[in-house]
Amino acid sequence: MTKPFTIEFREIAQPVPKPHEVLVRVQAAGICGSDVHFYDGSNPYANYPQTFGHELSGIVEAVGDETPSSLVGKRVVVEPAVPCGHCYACSINRPNACANIDMIGSVRAGGFADYVTVPAHHVHAMPDDMRFEVGALCEPFSIGAQAIRRSGMKGGETVAILGMGPIGLTILSQLKRTIDATVFAIDVVPERLQLALDFGADAVIDARDVDIVAHILSKTNGEGANIVLEAAGLPKTIEQTIHLVSAAGRIVIVGLTGQDVRFPGQLLTKKDIEIYGTRHSVGLFPAVMQFLHENPDVADKFISQRMDFTELESALKLAKSQPAQVTKIILSYS
Repeated sequence: MTKPFTIEFREIAQPVPKPHEVLVRVQAAGICGSDVHFYDGSNPYANYPQTFGHELSGIVEAVGDETPSSLVGKRVVVEPAVPCGHCYACSINRPNACANIDMIGSVRAGGFADYVTVPAHHVHAMPDDMRFEVGALCEPFSIGAQAIRRSGMKGGETVAILGMGPIGLTILSQLKRTIDATVFAIDVVPERLQLALDFGADAVIDARDVDIVAHILSKTNGEGANIVLEAAGLPKTIEQTIHLVSAAGRIVIVGLTGQDVRFPGQLLTKKDIEIYGTRHSVGLFPAVMQFLHENPDVADKFISQRMDFTELESALKLAKSQPAQVTKIILSYS
């Protein structure tokens, strides 16, 4: 992308892996919401010109110096967020929040290309029978897994998820298969609410039709949800979280917005709540890969379209213009 709404296919030199890096021949890539916002110019992390794409799987084609040659030929998933290793966040084992993060597909060249170079410790070997398109889902599902971890969720709690887009669905699908919790799924798009039911939501709420705060309170004996996860990235939904959460509850903000949000200061102390941000993931790719391997029906329901890599611009336009019809577009490179 040379600028918003401008994509060029170019022949460039094949990248050469540096020491401790591998060269991955990309086989499948997912279209992320952030890629759509890179395309339309609304992503606050965008820089141009850049080769985007960070939801990736492929085959290790070559290795750099000081990298085991045994990696060549391995079928791998790429973990794209590369921390610096020496800032405060990294020093306390929070590398996902690294102040100097080197993100494949935004800060550095990504996988909307035939080849991408990746630090060797940021590729994960796939099971032999896992399809490349499923491997490409590991990155978005790791975001959902990290949000669940941040929430400190335990069995028996009541959960509300605001936003049933792709990330909201990764949270819901993993949560309902691994933790005994009652989940309310909230959105304004009927197709997304139906998907939420398909992924196991105990109840869905169309926010166009009801006052969601009053509705949640009525279903929880006036307490509210013990955990509220915001995955829509809208100021309005972020601001609703503090009204939806129960006393002593937890809020996790997953959605991204560049706008200011406001909370009533009194409720912060009156409810004695905890509010967490979340970004990327920490050490969760192997577990997420295992989850997708053991739950192939989740992956199959999650992929809504399959397109050829050369149709990248059409895929971005489709995701932008028909979000209700798109959960995850997977690009195939072979």
